[in-house]
Amino acid sequence: MRKYRLIAKKGEGTFSEVLKAQSVKNGKCYAIKCMKTHFTSIEQVNNLREIQALRRLSPHPNVVQLEEVLYDKPTGRLALVFELMDMNLYELIRGRRHHLDPQLV
Repeated sequence: MRKYRLIAKKGEGTFSEVLKAQSVKNGKCYAIKCMKTHFTSIEQVNNLREIQALRRLSPHPNVVQLEEVLYDKPTGRLALVFELMDMNLYELIRGRRHHLDPQLV
């Protein structure tokens, strides 16, 4: 995690927590998803469905971009670095003022 300077905690779930971080190299902000589960090998990490799906779908305009996978072998910790979005999907849906046009559904 020396590549990034942690700024704030954005949220937490059952399996991970998301932190806002700034790249030391380019100054850009990212969302870092720190997994609570510890992993024994890089093969176990690469076999995660989430990572496989994100790699297959990349790049896609409607899917958040996975920038980097950080795996620390001695501790088994895993962090996924994503582009930082303005809000999460729940906030976007909750903040809508109008329902979707039925023709779009």
